[in-house]
Amino acid sequence: MRPSSAVTHLVTAVGMFLLGWLVAQSVGMDTAAPDRIDPNRDPAAAFATVLQIEDPIERTAELLAFFDEADTSAALILSEMLEEPDPDLIVDEITEMLFASWWARESPKAAFLHPLNPAWAERHPWMRVVFREWVRQNPAEAAIAAQNLSEGPRKGRLEGLRVIADEWLKLETPPDPAILAGVLKQLDPVTRSRAIGHFLSTLIKGRGLDPTVEFVRAFPPDESDGESVQREMQARMAVVLIDHDVDRAIAWAASFEGHPNYAGINKHLAYYWGLLQGQPALEWSLALPDSKAKRAVIKRAWMSFSGQYPDDARAFVSTRPPNPLMRGIYASYIEGLSETDPEGALELARRAENLELRQAMLAAAGKGWMKHDPQAAAAWLAGAGLPPNLERDVRAIKTEPAS
Repeated sequence: MRPSSAVTHLVTAVGMFLLGWLVAQSVGMDTAAPDRIDPNRDPAAAFATVLQIEDPIERTAELLAFFDEADTSAALILSEMLEEPDPDLIVDEITEMLFASWWARESPKAAFLHPLNPAWAERHPWMRVVFREWVRQNPAEAAIAAQNLSEGPRKGRLEGLRVIADEWLKLETPPDPAILAGVLKQLDPVTRSRAIGHFLSTLIKGRGLDPTVEFVRAFPPDESDGESVQREMQARMAVVLIDHDVDRAIAWAASFEGHPNYAGINKHLAYYWGLLQGQPALEWSLALPDSKAKRAVIKRAWMSFSGQYPDDARAFVSTRPPNPLMRGIYASYIEGLSETDPEGALELARRAENLELRQAMLAAAGKGWMKHDPQAAAAWLAGAGLPPNLERDVRAIKTEPAS
């Protein structure tokens, strides 16, 4: 069988341009195109002849012609030929993609089992092309194959997952999401988080907010006790919603109150909303119902707020009395401020309403002051009336040597 349709789309999208360019360039040139060998008489020799063409545009045009004529029964021979290719053969990303597309249209499983492994990390055009075709033919089988890929960036796991996620969304009858969860679970945490975010964003673009929200709400729980894809889906849903509707993101997080994943969802929302808008995220976190995780949520909002909008963050803490929920944040700020403005730091510390918090903030001011002006700080400390343990902490600060 000659699968001439294997590269029809590629010929349409790329071939006309390439061949037109070649015709234009051939005018006035003395050098003729290389003699072609019949791909079905001697596929290895014909393939090698094409891969020795140095000019990338001419080589691509000849590859299109080769794969349009060659029978896929020779695919394994060509694959073995490129396991340790002759140094004169040029095997680039385009070669991989065309080869993979040609073979995968006929047998995606065979193409998957005999990839060309590139020398660069995290990029695998072979797997990208093969999985795209395989998902269209048998999504469950393709997902299981990606799940069983060995660890390492050169094996195409990330490429496979991205294609599975994208093509999965285009299917009229999506397969069991538990299969997708199995693939996602195999990824490292950072890659998994990005992949889930990409998947949800794509789902929203294709199907809208409501269907995406319902999909995540119905996503099955993990069977094992390891990393929970379901919980990460729920948390990433809040993050993705921020770009579309902040109120809806807040409502999504609030709907999980009392759920074991409530804190995780709030932490995600606080951090990424803080990156986007800063102060509103922090104010929202401060207004959350009391819980064991509330301080951690506030800390996440502050981290992104202060990192992304440092001037606004400093203005926020300098104009508000120390908040017991932000105890560590205020202590750090006041200590740093007192190194250059001890009076301002003391004034802010005294605004704390709670006595115990006020004394702790005064001690923080004393620590920063002690670093740069130990004599003045010691004189103040003598009449500050701090509890003995806090006074000892301030006096224990190492002072900077006089210049």
